[in-house]
Amino acid sequence: MFGSNYNDHRSKLGYSVRTTKEMDQAFYARAKWALEFAWLPHRCDVTGQIIWLQLAYCGRARWTGPGDDAVETRWHDRYEHLIWTLKGPYG
Repeated sequence: MFGSNYNDHRSKLGYSVRTTKEMDQAFYARAKWALEFAWLPHRCDVTGQIIWLQLAYCGRARWTGPGDDAVETRWHDRYEHLIWTLKGPYG
């Protein structure tokens, strides 16, 4: 998500190293979810199964900074997304 040396760069600057859970929370706090048709194969972020030629939820988070914006995309199966949403904040 942030590159291979992201945590090394943070530690050199004196910041704490970010865990995967912290990075996921940052994504889910910014993501906008929409029900879309998956024309191309994508992997479900919740179950790891392939989503292809079916309706699924696509979450997009826009990261802004001094350069160009970056858009991160994650896919959820529509039924798993419902369960994930009902379980509470961030699954």
